[in-house]
Amino acid sequence: MNEGNPAGDGARTASTGARTSLVLLVVSTAILLDALDLSITQVALPDIRRGMDLSASGVQWTVNAYVLTYAGFLLFGGRAADLLGPRRVLLAGLAVFGGMSLVAGLAPHPAVIVAARGLQGVGAALTVPAGVAIIARTFAEGPERNRAFGVFSAAAASGFSAGLILGGVLTELLDWRWIFFVKVPIVAVTLLLAVRTVAPDTGARDRSRGFDPLGGVLGTAGLLLLAFAVTQIAGRTVPVPLTAAAAAAALALLAGFVVNEARHPDPLLPLRIFRLPVLRTSDIASLTVLAAPFGYAYIVTLYTQEVLGYSPLETGLALLPAAAASAAVSRYLAPVAVQRLGLRATGGAGMLLVAIGMVMLVRVDAGTAYAAVLLPSSLICLGLGMGNAYPAYAIGGVTGVGGAEQGVAAGIQQTALQIGGGLGLALVATGVGASLGSGGSPGDYVTALHVGAVIGAALPLLGALVTVTGRMAPAPAAPAADPVPASAPTTGTEPTDRDA
Repeated sequence: MNEGNPAGDGARTASTGARTSLVLLVVSTAILLDALDLSITQVALPDIRRGMDLSASGVQWTVNAYVLTYAGFLLFGGRAADLLGPRRVLLAGLAVFGGMSLVAGLAPHPAVIVAARGLQGVGAALTVPAGVAIIARTFAEGPERNRAFGVFSAAAASGFSAGLILGGVLTELLDWRWIFFVKVPIVAVTLLLAVRTVAPDTGARDRSRGFDPLGGVLGTAGLLLLAFAVTQIAGRTVPVPLTAAAAAAALALLAGFVVNEARHPDPLLPLRIFRLPVLRTSDIASLTVLAAPFGYAYIVTLYTQEVLGYSPLETGLALLPAAAASAAVSRYLAPVAVQRLGLRATGGAGMLLVAIGMVMLVRVDAGTAYAAVLLPSSLICLGLGMGNAYPAYAIGGVTGVGGAEQGVAAGIQQTALQIGGGLGLALVATGVGASLGSGGSPGDYVTALHVGAVIGAALPLLGALVTVTGRMAPAPAAPAADPVPASAPTTGTEPTDRDA
């Protein structure tokens, strides 16, 4: 026994610290892969189109299928994590994601790759809220959890840019199928590490709680159709009347979902969770968090390739400094800023910097040097701006939430991020396309991209306004239980929310 033995206590502390670090590595790798998959396919689209003999609209579904199911199933994934346990759901999500990556790489027919991409999105939607719930139960609310979310956010920020670079490298040096194959061994190792390090879930779930089947169907179908309508704004792959019908159906289904949740005794989404002011403000602002970065990457990709003549790989490398800066800021600066300045100041300032970085793109022309505008604007927008904003809203999205609802709270915030990111990209792309018209000269592209930059700056400014005017100071909460050590199972007795 080590009772009263400082050396023994120190050994246990070191062991617990090492295990929690591995847990954080697991969930951070999961979000990195999810974010990477949003961008890695974009670079390879021309090669996939030629290899699969697809039309321009057909090949776009290799991207859309993933985006739709990822956004549509996040809320379901959060509920599953709350009911079945976040560890079980994380393992299931990783297995589906990795398995479907292999299927997509081996796909002999376009229908197979699109279906695999859709199921990949489902796997990703299971891992994200489960990962957030695992962080919330493993690390104490405050500086410790803020640091963990900083690492998690750094991984997410790195993943999107890493996808642009890795997609270019693999497509140029090997074959487009390797953008899927490369993820399989990484997922396998992460899955094995998760089995060994993430604390087991409570043995038996509460049988009095259910999945709310009607709410699940209404919410998931509504979000899928909404995400579909958003993707059609930027690049139409179906007739306009069908898009309009999908948008109308999405609104009707989501309205029915809200009515069902208000009446259901154990809803998929407890509406009372929005009484928590920090969560409510964070979720509303999260609708704008990814809007500018997605739009920024779109503008930079067009500018570097159509105006400056960069290759896809060179475009990815141009964004590498910003990705590194975003990861460093999320990991080291944002947690300190949240602790010292609060969520309102950190999130609001981050969104303002994102908008400033977007506005700087108005200065580019056909002969602008990379170091003159692109480098500083990307460092401000993606590095400082997103590096502070993303973790601030991730923390706010689960602040004050009881252990039994951490998963669904994370699912709400992540859904807002993805829907907002898709909408921002759609609006920027639409503005660029409308301004470009039939023109194709570098000068035409520059003028059109200026319009896109102005549109892209408006949404983060709105997010900053929501943050500054909203309630971002935590309301008094019931005494919280100690976080569950990474090496021990949960007890199922975590405190519930107190109405704010």
